[in-house]
Amino acid sequence: MEIGNAGASSKGVLVPASESSLVFQNNILAPIKSAYLYEESNQSFSYKSAALVNNPALEEKYYAFRAKRREIGYSEEDLKESYGFLLFDDVNKANALGETGVLTGNGTCTTLGDPSKGVYISMYSDCLDLNRWYHGKSGYIAIIRLTKGRVKTVLENYTENLTAPTAGFDCHVSEQLPSVSAKTSSFLAFERTQYYMYELLNDEANGTAQSLSGACPFAIVSFSYADTKATPLSPQEQSVERKLVPHYIPWRGQLEIGAQFYEVGLRSTAGALIPAELPPVINIGKAISMSDLRQLLPKAVFETCFSGEVFLDGLYCTLCEFVSLGAVQTQSLSLLLREVKEKDLALTFQLHDGGSLVLLHSSHFLTYDDTGSNGTDVLQGMFVFPVSQVIRRDTKFGQRKPAISSDILQVLPVLSYAECEVEKTTIDPGEELCEVLAQYMQSYAALINPGVQGFRNPGKWTRGSNGRP
Repeated sequence: MEIGNAGASSKGVLVPASESSLVFQNNILAPIKSAYLYEESNQSFSYKSAALVNNPALEEKYYAFRAKRREIGYSEEDLKESYGFLLFDDVNKANALGETGVLTGNGTCTTLGDPSKGVYISMYSDCLDLNRWYHGKSGYIAIIRLTKGRVKTVLENYTENLTAPTAGFDCHVSEQLPSVSAKTSSFLAFERTQYYMYELLNDEANGTAQSLSGACPFAIVSFSYADTKATPLSPQEQSVERKLVPHYIPWRGQLEIGAQFYEVGLRSTAGALIPAELPPVINIGKAISMSDLRQLLPKAVFETCFSGEVFLDGLYCTLCEFVSLGAVQTQSLSLLLREVKEKDLALTFQLHDGGSLVLLHSSHFLTYDDTGSNGTDVLQGMFVFPVSQVIRRDTKFGQRKPAISSDILQVLPVLSYAECEVEKTTIDPGEELCEVLAQYMQSYAALINPGVQGFRNPGKWTRGSNGRP
């Protein structure tokens, strides 16, 4: 769906801008490209359909905000205008911004203030998400005109006691902002380059406005991302890598679809167990279009690389792969796979405990080479459950535990940062990879808490007062 075909456009709020127009080049692309943090973004991002936001009510409120701040003594530096950026996956939500303005309660960050009382807006147009950009990613960027007002530098707060808006100020920024550079990992850069803007009301309850006056939507533009550094593996290299990944076939049986039977096995790289006990014959009686399936499942399911059980927006998902057993069956399963892809369908099988097994083409998933999947022409089997199916071995009554423990979740940001930095580093032949990784993990601790000792040795680190590594 193109920008301008949904949501707010029905009221004439969005004015399409042609790619060949000066408005598109000078008014829309110029602010985006001048706000890149990473040099490679010039080659990685491409933009096509765009629209200017024409909402007189929001513009009037924006200029009234500036006039009021000038009257009470704000300096020209306080009133200096700039641009900020928001990322959307859904075109309807992006378009709706032009009608509603920037609303509180939609942010995922909490380090600078309570998202229910203010809004988080990115200052860099290529640092819009905690997750790293991946090849083929697409979406929509909202360009926001900002009058930040009086800005206060605050400590990043990782506790549940969120930082409150500061009286006499309009915006919080991280004290770690000066440390951000083109060498900073993407998720740290995202956290530390946010504007947390809020608008205190003149009431006894110290409430905040839901729609921010100092942030005025300017334009919406669609984008796509291409990883220019990615080097595709040859089929021979893929075959070698797949042989290095251990595979398990915890179930063998038949798929029954109409009058057709397929002798198949269910292959997994995550272990010798699967989340559910399957019958000898899986009778597929239902099909669903992929567009409907994407509405039912969280978007994260299709943008997260996983094989073992993961928790994604309220659902526990495990990904496996159906493989044919025998040369004749290989050809037959290939025909089924091609039909599923051409008709853009998924097949479903109801499981016990409220779960489902969904069969679909692997091209719908984000894949990395080290998962053991070739990423194309594979019939995936995805188990979806409302509760975890991972059973602790030391429990007597089958009590379930979360798919990922809280301790592991605390370590993941450290490992992610270290991995990103190692990828940028040329390692000397005499250095051990684990030692280099440990050094970057120690650097992360110092970045999060300046002055922290970090690692005492590669296998042990100290924690700061806020509990983060």
